[in-house]
Amino acid sequence: MKLHRYLEGVSMTAFGLGNRLIIRAVRPRVEKVSITRQQVGGALALGLFLSPVLARPVARYAPTTVTVLLVLWVVVAVVVGNTEAAAELAEADQTAKEKAAKVKAGGQEEASAEAGPDDPDDQDDELQDAPAEADLYALVRHVAAMSDQGTAAHLSQVLEEGQARGLFGGWKVPDLRGHLEGLGVGLVEGKKLTFNGRQRNRLAVLLDALPEAAPGTVPAVAQKAA
Repeated sequence: MKLHRYLEGVSMTAFGLGNRLIIRAVRPRVEKVSITRQQVGGALALGLFLSPVLARPVARYAPTTVTVLLVLWVVVAVVVGNTEAAAELAEADQTAKEKAAKVKAGGQEEASAEAGPDDPDDQDDELQDAPAEADLYALVRHVAAMSDQGTAAHLSQVLEEGQARGLFGGWKVPDLRGHLEGLGVGLVEGKKLTFNGRQRNRLAVLLDALPEAAPGTVPAVAQKAA
């Protein structure tokens, strides 16, 4: 396997998401820690007692230790940043930014209209029937061709393009994921793709993972995607 395959998920985006997830995971535990005055006093006394003994070795090895710890932190953050949780966090951040932009551009009335599909009553609507497998795979290939890499398609993008063409009514990303997995299509977490100069790490389907199927068609755009 080529080197770029190993470094595919290494990016500042993954590093930033990894840091946020690690801090979120640790913070609740820190808040529950209860420290008494006796414990603080005992720790200070022990530190004063051991400081003459530890001063020289600590001064000698601290730079190396700090460097190793920083490297380990970066590696762990990047790995964590490429997990499914990181992809969901990025998806939530992107959704929040888009809603904030709509509020700023169109005012509070437009924001209320955009929030309509998220109402609990709408979540109970029945899902539209899935498109034919050949048409679904054709749509995936169409979306993949929109990226700079052209090797995969983010599920969120497939859903958006499909809904603009009158498909996937009421579907969410988990619905599309379950349908593809039911068809035996392999998915990959945190796949890095670039659309219109914007780089995103999201759940995706690789073109190489699509089963053989008869040629399908991509419907014309019927309405503006939500």
